[in-house]
Amino acid sequence: MKLNLIKEKGLFKSPILYVMLILIASHLATIFSGVFSVFYERMFFSVFPSNSYMSTLAELSGFIALTLSVIFLSRVIYKQPLHGLGFTKKSSLRDYLKGWLYGASILTICVIIMMIFGAVKINRVEFNARLALQFIPLIIAWSIQGNAEEVLTRGFILAGVSQRINILTGIVISSAFFSVMHLGNNGLDMLPLIDLFMFGIFASLVMIKSKNIWVVSGFHAAWNCFQGNVFAFPVSGTSVGNAFFHVTTHGPNWLSGGKFGVEGSMVSILVQLILIAWLYYDIFIKGKRKLTDKFDF
Repeated sequence: MKLNLIKEKGLFKSPILYVMLILIASHLATIFSGVFSVFYERMFFSVFPSNSYMSTLAELSGFIALTLSVIFLSRVIYKQPLHGLGFTKKSSLRDYLKGWLYGASILTICVIIMMIFGAVKINRVEFNARLALQFIPLIIAWSIQGNAEEVLTRGFILAGVSQRINILTGIVISSAFFSVMHLGNNGLDMLPLIDLFMFGIFASLVMIKSKNIWVVSGFHAAWNCFQGNVFAFPVSGTSVGNAFFHVTTHGPNWLSGGKFGVEGSMVSILVQLILIAWLYYDIFIKGKRKLTDKFDF
């Protein structure tokens, strides 16, 4: 199904101005989300106790403002339907669960590889009713956070730029924006920055292949959830509380990920390179599409 995402009038006639407007709108959405989160967390802690677990829930669930901001921009400013952001109805739950399965599996594979090379050691396994019950709200919270970042970077930026210019430009711009979103994170240096850009490419290809936002949103949520609350790694430089497996890292940061987490490791980059190569083959060689094509759902 082809979708006309672009209104050919006014400033929208110029590809460069159109891209600039998309990036400005995206930046404003992140600012609004940040401001909303401040007030949201105040209201949240006026009802719930303040501790590390509740702080994680509050921070992650506050990302709903980012999703709503992007939907507002798409519907009201750009006059586009929800499926223009990748919110397709067909097989949505199945695709989302599929994304969760892929994300959890690939993150676990990365951790196992890091263990084989001595970069990660599991010190303690903790599984009890309290942790299991706490994990359920975390699944929802990570789903909100992962979906928000994907709706902005892949649903709004990638889809919009790719339809207006071409797929290659959309991938590069959306991946760069995704990397820039993490510039203030703890432990960020060149290797994690490269990894974030690589993830942007991988996530873009997943969305292009699946033609919806669900698979990549599920993948993103599961990757973060398993990284932080199953294996106790920092998630993009942020500690997120209790986990089932308590791990310690050893050796150089380029192998262990250091303070940034698994996505600061060369292991993550190499795994993503393999996945990107497979997706590129499937979409552009086997599927006979071109990077210079325009995007359609």
